Amino acid sequence: MRQPYVLIHQSRPSHQILLHQACNAQGIFDVRVTADLADLGACLARPRKADLLILEHSMSDGLKLLKRIERDRSLRAVLFTGCPSAQGPDLAEEARKRGLWVLAELPWPLPMPRWQQALRCIQTVTSPTHAH
Repeated sequence: MRQPYVLIHQSRPSHQILLHQACNAQGIFDVRVTADLADLGACLARPRKADLLILEHSMSDGLKLLKRIERDRSLRAVLFTGCPSAQGPDLAEEARKRGLWVLAELPWPLPMPRWQQALRCIQTVTSPTHAH
């Protein structure tokens, strides 16, 4: 089975490490943590499309990023962590409006059963036997 390609973009390094370790614990090892938006943009521009992007629900440039993802169709699914910002838009809802697949919205601390379910789902759809 092909390993899902996962990008993690979070503002807190501790969250990035936690998410990376949680992916590895589920047997997903093709994981890239992005340093900033420029790094994330470079990863999204690569020929191999990401299967999953794990984003912070309250990121400040979230709408701009969602517009780019929608335009480029540069990934399969998005998973949001944390809660929507009270001052900004609900990024998960905005992603759905743009036709993006929101795999899950998970609060901190991560609810492990829901995390595992989401990762199993992305592993299933990246399986070579899965009909696209």
